[in-house]
Amino acid sequence: MRDLASFLLKLVLFWVGLFLVQQACFIFFDTTRLAGIPDATLWQGFRRALPMDLSTACYLVLPIGLLGITLLFREIKGVRRALRPITATLVVLTCFINVCDIALFTAWGTKVNHKALSYLAYPEEAMHAVAGAPVAQLTVIFLAQCAVALLVLFRIDHDRSFLATRKWQRFAAPVLLPLAMLIGMRGGTQPFPIDRSWSYYCAHPVLNLGALNGTWNVIVLLAEPPEIGTNPYRFMSATEAEQRFNAVHQASLGPAQRISTVQRPNIMLILLESWTADVVGVLGGDSGVTPGFDRLAEDGLLFTNFYSTGFRTEQGLCATISSFPSQPKTTIIRQYGKFDRLPSLVNLLDSAGYRSTYYYAGDVAFANTRAYLEAMGFDRVHDEHSFPIKRRTPWGAYDEELFAFHVEDTRDANGPFFHTVMTSTSHEPFDVPVDEGFRGKDQPQQYRNSVHYTDRTLAAFITACGQQSWYDSTLVIIVADHGHYLPHNRGNYSAERHRIPLLITGGALKPDLRGTTNNTFGTHVDLAATLLAQLGLPGIRSLWSKDLFDPTIPHFAFWTFDDGFGIADTGQCLVYDNLSGQLLQRRDTARSRVADAEHLLNGKALEQVLLDQYLGLSQ
Repeated sequence: MRDLASFLLKLVLFWVGLFLVQQACFIFFDTTRLAGIPDATLWQGFRRALPMDLSTACYLVLPIGLLGITLLFREIKGVRRALRPITATLVVLTCFINVCDIALFTAWGTKVNHKALSYLAYPEEAMHAVAGAPVAQLTVIFLAQCAVALLVLFRIDHDRSFLATRKWQRFAAPVLLPLAMLIGMRGGTQPFPIDRSWSYYCAHPVLNLGALNGTWNVIVLLAEPPEIGTNPYRFMSATEAEQRFNAVHQASLGPAQRISTVQRPNIMLILLESWTADVVGVLGGDSGVTPGFDRLAEDGLLFTNFYSTGFRTEQGLCATISSFPSQPKTTIIRQYGKFDRLPSLVNLLDSAGYRSTYYYAGDVAFANTRAYLEAMGFDRVHDEHSFPIKRRTPWGAYDEELFAFHVEDTRDANGPFFHTVMTSTSHEPFDVPVDEGFRGKDQPQQYRNSVHYTDRTLAAFITACGQQSWYDSTLVIIVADHGHYLPHNRGNYSAERHRIPLLITGGALKPDLRGTTNNTFGTHVDLAATLLAQLGLPGIRSLWSKDLFDPTIPHFAFWTFDDGFGIADTGQCLVYDNLSGQLLQRRDTARSRVADAEHLLNGKALEQVLLDQYLGLSQ
C-alpha cells in the first residue's frame, strides 16, 4: 500500500503544482488589472487557493486511486495502461478550462458559470461572442500548459508494481485510501464542505476568482442544478426586505413634467449594442468617438446618470420592455414559464392603439429572444430574413443596412406606433472592415472604431427619419442595451461599466427641453413608467419602474453582476460582493458610515426581493 500511496501523493502534488501555474496565468494575463494591489494581498491569493486546489486534486486522483486498488491484488495490463492516459486527458481538460476562464473574465468579469454554459445551446453565436478574445495568446497558454504538464506527468513512474503489499494492507487500502481522498475532496473534516466562498478574501475580483480553482468550479457546476430553487440572498427577514423595497419605490403622483408636444406620440426606441458612457463625449467619455450622438444631444434631452441593469442584451431588453431587473447567476429570458409571466410595455401600448414592430438584423432566435418578443405582444418582428443583406458581421447586417430597411419600411407608417430598433455592429468581435480613423488592432481601438461606425450611421438615420411625415409626432429614445468593459478594462461590477447613454429626442420633444440635461439616477426598468406617464396610460405591472420626471419619489440605479450588486444615487455609490461580503466600490469615501450602512441594506433588500420575485414567477 505504501507504493500506491506514494504514487497517489505524487499525482496530488503534480495537480497542485499545475493549478498554481494556472492561477498565475489567470491573474497575470492582464497586469493592468493588478494596479494598486499590494504585493502581500496578491500573494495571499496563492495561499488561499491551496485548500481548493487540494480538493480538486483529490477529485482527479480518485479514479486513478480506485484503479490502483485493483492492482494491489492482481496486475492487469489494461488497467495499468489506462492510468497515464486518464490523467493526460484530465490535464488537457483542466488547461482548456483555464483558458476559457481567462477569456470569460476578460469579457464578463467571471469564470465559467451556468449563464455562460447556457450559451452553448447556440454554439455559433457563442463563438462570435468570444471571438474578440486574444485567441492567439490563449492558444499559446493552453499549449504551453499542456506541454509542460504532460512532460512532468510522463516522468512520474506509472509502471511500478503495487503487489509487494502485506495482506492486511491490501484489504485496508480499499477503505483507507478512498476515505482519505473523500476527506480531501470536501476540503477537510470541518462541518461544511469547501465552497466558492473559501476563495474570496479581498475586494479585488481578479484575485478572488484567481483563487477559485476553475476545474473545481466546473465540477460543482455540473453537479448542481442550473436553475436556482431557493433564494440564495437572505440578508434579512422577508418583512424587512419588503419594507425597505417599498420605501424606495414609492408610488408616483403623476407626470410632473410633460416632454412631448403630442398627446400620443409615436415612440421609436433605439437600443445601441454595447455602448458605454466611457466613449460618449457629452458624458465625459473619450472625445471623438461619438460626434454624431454628441450633436444629437444638442437637440435632445440627455440623461447623465443612467445605468444598465446588467451586461447582456437580453437583460437590457427584459428590463426595458418588462421593467424587470437583471439577476445574478441566471437570466430570466432563458426560463420558459417565467419570462412569459412578465409584464409588457408592448401590451399596454397595444391597448392604447399602438402598433409595435421590432427591428433586428441578426438571428432573433438567439437566447430565446423571439419567444420573448412574441410573448410580450410585438405585432411584427423583423430579423435577418426580412431584407437582403449586402454586408454583415457574425451578428447580422451592418447597422446602416438595418437603419435603411427601417426608413424604407416606415415611409407610409401611420401612428401611433412603437418601434424598437436593435443594433449589432458594435458587438464583439468588432470586425467592422470600415476605417473610422481609430488605428490599431488592439481591442480598445477596434471597439472605438465599431462604436464610431454605429454613431455615424445613427446620425444619418436620424437625419433620414427627420424627412419622414411621421417624425414631427415622434419621440425617439436612444439608449444602450448595456455597457462594456472596453475601452478602459472596467471590472464587471463597476459603476463605470454600467453607466450608459440615454437621450430623448425627435420631432415631438418640446423645444424648451432641447439641448438640456437631466441628472436623475435610473436604469432600463424606469423607461416603461416614464413613457406611460407621458401618455397618460396606466402604469406597468412592475414595482421596479419609476417615472424619471417625478421629483417627489426616490431615484437610484440598481444593477447586478455574477454574484453581487451595485446601487447608486446622488448621495453614494456602493458595489457589494455577495461571496466575500465586501464592498468592491465606494464612491464617496468621506460619507458617514451610518448612511452607507443604510444604503447597503437597501441594496441587499432589493437583491433579496428581486430573487423572491424571480422564484415566484414559476409558482
